[in-house]
Amino acid sequence: MKKVVFPKMVFKQHYLFGLLFLISWTIGLQQASAQSIEGKITISGKQAKKAMLKDVVVYYEPVNQVKSEALAEPHEVIMKNKAYHPRVSVVPVGSELKISNRDSILHNAFSPSRSNQFDLGLYGKNKEKIHLLNRSGVVRIFCNVHYHMVAFVLVIETPYYTLTDENGKFNLEGLPPGKGKLFFWHERANRVVKNITVVANGELAANQKIAVDIPITKRRIPVHKTKTGKSYKKKRRRRGY
Repeated sequence: MKKVVFPKMVFKQHYLFGLLFLISWTIGLQQASAQSIEGKITISGKQAKKAMLKDVVVYYEPVNQVKSEALAEPHEVIMKNKAYHPRVSVVPVGSELKISNRDSILHNAFSPSRSNQFDLGLYGKNKEKIHLLNRSGVVRIFCNVHYHMVAFVLVIETPYYTLTDENGKFNLEGLPPGKGKLFFWHERANRVVKNITVVANGELAANQKIAVDIPITKRRIPVHKTKTGKSYKKKRRRRGY
């Protein structure tokens, strides 16, 4: 019986075709399994008039926990015009925080938060300091020189998070199907939690609607003391927050 020999080029073409098919199938499978949800928050309460809809942290924790990865580069918060920018941030646990001074005056960034307490000391214009955020929780950042300066960094243990826009809208992408908890954090409210089910077609279960009202109960500037536990020297006007 005569042996049939196929040209090597034919084998190479079939191999490449099969490889491309496998890659495209894998990508399609990953896209099909990753879902997104959208929603909107509203605010209420006696102090809600001056509260903002933007910068509400929305994050999702599936029942089968997915480990988050620390940011490759430090997350930067800038001190400019005696204020922190951004005022609200969210980062995965294990990330580094860089606080940069862009004012021509001295600032002293510090945090009394138990989860990530730090004191960066006094430093001037174009100087920066870095602190490792190695525990989850809310990090309140103040300035030992200026009472009204405040920022919040929410350190979380999930890769699924976002911030609301000026209208209170949000979009979370890449979520795994299944049950989990959806968290809403506003700097002037208690955290709101909703149990949800992300289904395979990218929509929520029929009995779930992502529309959340957040009661505002806290002041815009939290009551706090200096890093040594003393009151700030200058008398402060009562703010209508």
